[in-house]
Amino acid sequence: MPTVAETAYPRLKNQVREKELTEIHTPTRSELNLANQYTRKGATKLGFLVLLKTFQRLGYFVSPTTVPQAIVEQIARSAALACPTDVLNNYETSGTRWRHIIIIRDYLAIHPYQAQARRIIVKSMAGASQTKNDLADIINVAIEELVHHRYELPVFNTLVRAAKRVRGVVDRDFYRQVRQYLNNESCQRLDSLLTIPESTAKTPWHELKQDPGRPILKNLKALVWRLKWLSELNTYQSALSHIPNVKLKHFATEAMSLDAGRMKELEPHKRYTLAAAMIATQSARTLDDLASMFIRRMQKIHVKAKEALDKYREEYQARTDRLISTFRDVIVAYSSEGEIQDRFTEIENAIGENHDQLLTECEAHLAYTGNNFYPFLWRFFRSHRAILFQILRQVSLRSTTQDKSIEASIQFLIDHQGSRKDWLDVIQTEDNQKVQLLDLEWIPQKWWQLITNQKNKKSYPEFINRRYFEMCVFSQVMWELKSGDLYVENSDAFADYRTQQVSWSEYEANIDEFGTLVGLPVEPKAFIAHVKNWLLDITQTTDQSFPNNQSVSLEQGRPVLKRPKKKVDSKKLAQIESLIEDRIKPVNLLDILTDTELWLNWTQYFRLLSGHEPKIDNSVSRYLAATFCYGCNLGSSQTANSLSNFDRKQIAYVNQRHIGLPSLEKAIYRIINAYNRFSLPKFWGSGKRASADGTKWDIYEQNLLAEYHIRYGGYGGIGYYHVSDTYIALFSHFIPCGVWEAVYILDGLLKNTSDIQPDTIHADTQGQSTPVFALAYLLGIKLMPRIRNWQDLTLCRPDKQVRYDHIDELFTDVIDWKLIETHLSDMLRVILSIKAGKFTASTILRKLGTYSRKNRLYQAFSELGRAIRTGFLMEYLDSQELRSSIQGALNKSEAFNGFTKWVGFGNAGIIQQNSREEQRKIIKYNHLVSNCLIFYNVFEISRILQEYIQAGNTIEAEIIGALSPYLTKHINRFGSYSLDLNRKPPTLNFGFSLIPS
Repeated sequence: MPTVAETAYPRLKNQVREKELTEIHTPTRSELNLANQYTRKGATKLGFLVLLKTFQRLGYFVSPTTVPQAIVEQIARSAALACPTDVLNNYETSGTRWRHIIIIRDYLAIHPYQAQARRIIVKSMAGASQTKNDLADIINVAIEELVHHRYELPVFNTLVRAAKRVRGVVDRDFYRQVRQYLNNESCQRLDSLLTIPESTAKTPWHELKQDPGRPILKNLKALVWRLKWLSELNTYQSALSHIPNVKLKHFATEAMSLDAGRMKELEPHKRYTLAAAMIATQSARTLDDLASMFIRRMQKIHVKAKEALDKYREEYQARTDRLISTFRDVIVAYSSEGEIQDRFTEIENAIGENHDQLLTECEAHLAYTGNNFYPFLWRFFRSHRAILFQILRQVSLRSTTQDKSIEASIQFLIDHQGSRKDWLDVIQTEDNQKVQLLDLEWIPQKWWQLITNQKNKKSYPEFINRRYFEMCVFSQVMWELKSGDLYVENSDAFADYRTQQVSWSEYEANIDEFGTLVGLPVEPKAFIAHVKNWLLDITQTTDQSFPNNQSVSLEQGRPVLKRPKKKVDSKKLAQIESLIEDRIKPVNLLDILTDTELWLNWTQYFRLLSGHEPKIDNSVSRYLAATFCYGCNLGSSQTANSLSNFDRKQIAYVNQRHIGLPSLEKAIYRIINAYNRFSLPKFWGSGKRASADGTKWDIYEQNLLAEYHIRYGGYGGIGYYHVSDTYIALFSHFIPCGVWEAVYILDGLLKNTSDIQPDTIHADTQGQSTPVFALAYLLGIKLMPRIRNWQDLTLCRPDKQVRYDHIDELFTDVIDWKLIETHLSDMLRVILSIKAGKFTASTILRKLGTYSRKNRLYQAFSELGRAIRTGFLMEYLDSQELRSSIQGALNKSEAFNGFTKWVGFGNAGIIQQNSREEQRKIIKYNHLVSNCLIFYNVFEISRILQEYIQAGNTIEAEIIGALSPYLTKHINRFGSYSLDLNRKPPTLNFGFSLIPS
């Protein structure tokens, strides 16, 4: 059951700010007159005003005795009334209160909660349940409708019961409709998935839930077979067409958590719906996996060809040296004195008799100039050829632009797959006219001569080399899938993002409000003027201050930065750190989880994924055990050995059936919001900045997410974390090693729903690119990374006429403002689509991270990003304080990476689950446990510092600001544990007073 805090149901705060007391809880003159009209005694008048003001705030009547004293006192002062502590007790039980309720309803024109209100609730909840599954979301819609129709809100439990009942009715209606679409044969086919065939040991249902292995040829073939199997199964699209996508994903998530035995126990209509939803979701996911594995295999083929080129060059270095030596002799002979005939004789002597061999060797060498490794591709491509053609036949690839040349080339390949000719005709004669069969303009120059045997594109070829054309097309498909120029029909991650965007009518309705929100003009010419003037101002400011900038110098046209001096007294800092280490109480890790749970009740968000079944016994204990198990990467068996009250299956069941990624995120935000109430973190940062960085987690190779990491060595994935400048981790992600981390940098801020809302993000080189700079700017986010070798980046002038007195030599290009202006509306439509939740920032950045000759949107984002990056680098150059802030933020990220790996100490740091979903959950579990430890440490440090200050000692703000909550020496991770929910943690006090000297 959802809690009040999870919904928009109004409630009074225990601690009310002075501003709220003045603006919300102070009676107006007309309200005081109303009270005087209907009351005589002071106590009755106070009760009336408390009832009135709290109803205005809440929308329902509460007992005056439960109203925080600060609110009662504010109302009493405003009305010049006495406020004894027991003044409202008699009023609460009197009949006068009920008469006053009727008066207040009439005054505010509010209807009591009656039959019509219940009908409004049912209708609004039924509509919401069509597209939402979370009870809190459904309740919020009903609250909004009741307020809109000016009805009094019922008690919260009434809304909860109604939401559960209505959602159940809507879901059962979905189940019934699906069953009507299915015939008996379809039902039998779905039921057969839950039965173990004679030839195998596991059910097809188990196979349906499996993840693909790592991207090798064997697993690529298995994935193609899996797609074919799913295509034969996925014949229920018409049965699911009436179900909204959100609901479909929820049904699939619930199905994923159930084994075949539990699926059999379900009511048949629900079983068939969940099974069909699971098949549809897994089909789309398999298409995504196949596209990802295809890209990875093609990239691997290219890498091997590059390595073969390097090896070839090493093997034939002597031949290359000989050719250069011969060429040198020819030049010397040509440059010698004497008659032309004599010089020709010397050239002939230099060349020798083997001129044909020299020419052959020169041709062979020229074939690989410009690092052209394409001639080496065939030996690695050949083993993949058959399965790659199967992919072309099974996967429907479509262009996202008007250029259909790749689609035509793919069909041409399929038509000629069985050909044994080395050269294929691309010109056909019809009625004595030569007709070109293909548009070959898309072929890159490096491929052109290999494919056509022509050095340039001046004339259309009559023939093309079959092998090189095949490899070229498959390579181009790889690049265009990455850039989004091609999409996979019926997939998810590789779908056509254009169809997922907000409509142009939605764009027009919302764009002005969005522009006001982010503080940017949205009319193209005004936007260009705004950005251009900003860039001009910041470059001129940097130029003017450059002579006085003692931390930067220009050496041979390159800026050189000087190291800043340390500001903190290291001896005093060491003294305080030693004090904390001596006074902090030893504690085991599970007790920290228990204490934070007793303080904050963060396990309240864990419940059955279906939301329809009864609770389990000892739920909090089991939730804590599961969090400890997976957050520390112990595994259920090892945890059961350490906790005597639980067995392996109990822990695994809770993880599988009760705890999902959304509930883990809610628990994490619960910790963050409570953490934000401490005063100590305010010494570390404002909360307006965050940093993003990743750390490698080892995982088994048999997984599509697993990838070899060159920098760290070994197979694994990247735990990517967004860490606040107050040290708490805001968001976590698990991403492949090979991906450019900048793709995911904005997701962490956009998905963060905690009370800490940064508007500036820091990262290292991996966290930036020109499209990311542009996307962040349009979203109202300041991207301020630390870029390695930033001096080598291209800096752009705002205008080609602009010149600078001191830093002019740094600028080597000019911004193409016309390109940005032309495509601004398209870019802003993408931004509005991200804000509307149509797709994530990482979805579009995956496509914008690869160069596209076709995609003008990519080019426009990149050009705007060049302007924004230039402006940032000018700030970076000009401000030592900014550089220090960026470095400090990244130091916190790196420290958190070490801290969270310390927390995940089990299984030698190797994530043993092979399911990608489980791997992502382990990262979230680990994030949750890490934040619990940080919360506990801040509580303890605050207590110690307060005691130290109250004893008459002083401590500078700079020393407090240099402390870190990533303390571990006092925490015991090993041994046997006991989970005691009856333990008495110290009273949680957010009001520790830290007043530095």
